[in-house]
Amino acid sequence: MRPPSLTARILALILLVQLALIGLLGAGSLDRLRRDIAAETRMAAATARDLVLATIGTMAGAVPPDRLMALLPERLTEPRHARIGVRDALDGSLRQPRGPADPTQPAPDWFARAVAPEPLETRLPVVIAGRPRGHVLITGDPAQLIARAWRDMRALMALALVAAGLQAGLILLAVRHALRPVGTIGARLSDLARGDLTARVGPVAGPDLAPLARHTDRLAEVLEQARDERRRLQAQIVLRADAERKAIARDLHDEMGPCLFGLRVEADALRGATDPAVAESAAQIAAIAEQIGAINRALLNDLRPMAIGQLPLAAVLRDYAEDLARRFPDTRVDIDIAAGLPEPDEATALTLFRILQEGTTNALRHAGAGAIRVRLWTDPAHWRIRVADDGTGIAEGRPEGAGLTGMRERITLLGGDLRLSSSPAGTTVEASLPRRGEWQAA
Repeated sequence: MRPPSLTARILALILLVQLALIGLLGAGSLDRLRRDIAAETRMAAATARDLVLATIGTMAGAVPPDRLMALLPERLTEPRHARIGVRDALDGSLRQPRGPADPTQPAPDWFARAVAPEPLETRLPVVIAGRPRGHVLITGDPAQLIARAWRDMRALMALALVAAGLQAGLILLAVRHALRPVGTIGARLSDLARGDLTARVGPVAGPDLAPLARHTDRLAEVLEQARDERRRLQAQIVLRADAERKAIARDLHDEMGPCLFGLRVEADALRGATDPAVAESAAQIAAIAEQIGAINRALLNDLRPMAIGQLPLAAVLRDYAEDLARRFPDTRVDIDIAAGLPEPDEATALTLFRILQEGTTNALRHAGAGAIRVRLWTDPAHWRIRVADDGTGIAEGRPEGAGLTGMRERITLLGGDLRLSSSPAGTTVEASLPRRGEWQAA
């Protein structure tokens, strides 16, 4: 499971703080409401007490004493937030006067318990002409106050939640806008990790992330410079190795060739000797000289084909393909070289030739190919060569041969790339090399 993003964590923290503040606001409001409801209930009970006393005083001289308690409920009207009960001592009945209508929807029980004041009850004995006639019971009734408080509290909480949501939304937009460069920086770092050292963040607004963006771009510049320097050194390694091979090949050709030629001439001269032993030794010397010459030619070809750098690359590759077709008549070799190609530098030309040589050798020796297709072309930045065959392919799990591994290392040193794909239907070797040091053949 992926951890939450920085934006989500910031938003969650803000929401928690807002909910905590709303909770504190609600708790404070409940305490204030409890005190206000208690005060209004006491005031209503006091008003009811004054009303009862005034009504009894008015009725005492106008109504017979034994009828006062029966008529008192009809003369009274309950005020809001208080209840009046008249208990007649004659029959023990409890009567209540008319009260105001209560259309208010009651509050939930939990809210009513939270804000309800302590029960308030006042008992007023009624004594007329020295004789107890009953009593009047006055109790506080905060139900309407609680219902009204619930309505107000609900509206306040809804407003607070809407305000919190709007605030969270605005903060989210602000945070996303402020952290947008973080995503850009992360994307550029991913590009760098994939090898795209040209990726840059560019200017970033804001003092917090601008230094990080500059450091990221500086890192990319340093990595790109290091890569270019590494490629330059790798290319120098290849060029120096090629130069040494060229020098060794030249020495073998210039020094060994004349010596072998002279040896063969002397051996041919001695073959006509009258002494059979001398003639036989001369023939053996000539055969050994011929073997040494064959070994020397093979060494020269392995070190450096003499045609590379002397003939156009297209001609060298076509000559090699035609030679293969003559040596392996059962295998069709097709070569497609794009027209108008420039001449690469010697290191690139030699590498392209070696790729062709390695690909065709593997196809003929190991895959039993009946057809080999070769293509050479360029794009604006690279030389590209592909060697494909219809052989048996490379067995799964089989390691690369020494020749292919050495070719991959050489291509890597030159800043190129080698891709190998194989299936039972055949094998394809495709390589790309950066273009440099080219010239147009006449």
